Amino acid sequence: MRNLLYISMAIVILAACDRSHDGTLDEAFETQVVDIVTYTGLDDNNHATFRLDGRDDEPAVMLYSMVGAPDKVKENERLLLTYAIDHRANDNSYWNINAVGFSRIINDSLRVNANPLDTYQMRPIKLISAWRTGEFINLHGQAETTGKNRLLYMMIDGETKYDETVDAYLVHDLLGTSSDSIFQWREFYMSINVSALKSPNAPCHTLRLHLNDEANHKITYRDFHIK
Repeated sequence: MRNLLYISMAIVILAACDRSHDGTLDEAFETQVVDIVTYTGLDDNNHATFRLDGRDDEPAVMLYSMVGAPDKVKENERLLLTYAIDHRANDNSYWNINAVGFSRIINDSLRVNANPLDTYQMRPIKLISAWRTGEFINLHGQAETTGKNRLLYMMIDGETKYDETVDAYLVHDLLGTSSDSIFQWREFYMSINVSALKSPNAPCHTLRLHLNDEANHKITYRDFHIK
């Protein structure tokens, strides 16, 4: 059911796309997976590598592909990667994969409000899923789009940044564009680095993300266990 906050982000698809032994496509079926990963650069053979962070604080898995560097992507950038698994290491520390394609997503770190909270625009979104992997909070949803520039980011309330529960908000600002100009709801993925809250010196145990969720008015916030 679409309105539920799914715990797992992995999307499994059956696609008519497979390879022969020389790496070319042939006519079998192959299971493809879609995950948010971190691009970690090239290996010794100039093939792209990625890190798949485990759910919550589970170990990460390194993904080794047979393709070159993604176009215009920087190291440590978060991506939405579509791939198929060729081989898993016995200890599950790495997988050899066939990278099918990638999409760029919103990459950011937590911001802190410089002005009173009620001065920020928090237009509605439609949340599909939200989960933490290591030092990242990941969101998948839909947001209003006008075809013009806008702001979409996660901001914490500076008054709570030293509390065990830190309050955060999803700022969605159409930058003055009238709601009459909204064209449609558009899908988005975003990955927010929250490593500052995971520092041993930070008292935070829970990040409470307050949401204006058009898809579920009864739930006004989501809690993420930080440590």
